[in-house]
Amino acid sequence: MQNEKADVQLSTIIRRIKAWETDNFMQRVPPDFTSLFHQMAYDSLRQTSHFRVEHTCIGCGLCAKKCPVHAIEMRRGRPVWVKEKCTMCLGCLHRCPKFAIQYGASDRHGQYQHP
Repeated sequence: MQNEKADVQLSTIIRRIKAWETDNFMQRVPPDFTSLFHQMAYDSLRQTSHFRVEHTCIGCGLCAKKCPVHAIEMRRGRPVWVKEKCTMCLGCLHRCPKFAIQYGASDRHGQYQHP
């Protein structure tokens, strides 16, 4: 039943988008505690202390060059996170040619770059 309701809502939203209508298409607003929990979790995830650099780093500096908030500086040929938080775009992780940047407990990850 829930999926059927979602299908109807999606069809309506798709129709309105194709018609170039502007409005708030959300019919339900999450409770305040949900947004508070989300904000707390997001703030925790943004901590740059979760990043680490492995010995395979070649010091190319792509991570620092592409960081949109300048949270990374190159020091002695290695990236150092100089801000407490970042935007979590993970551009540093995905641009590293040697997979040397890790986040959290991960030790291998895929890489994605928008064409």
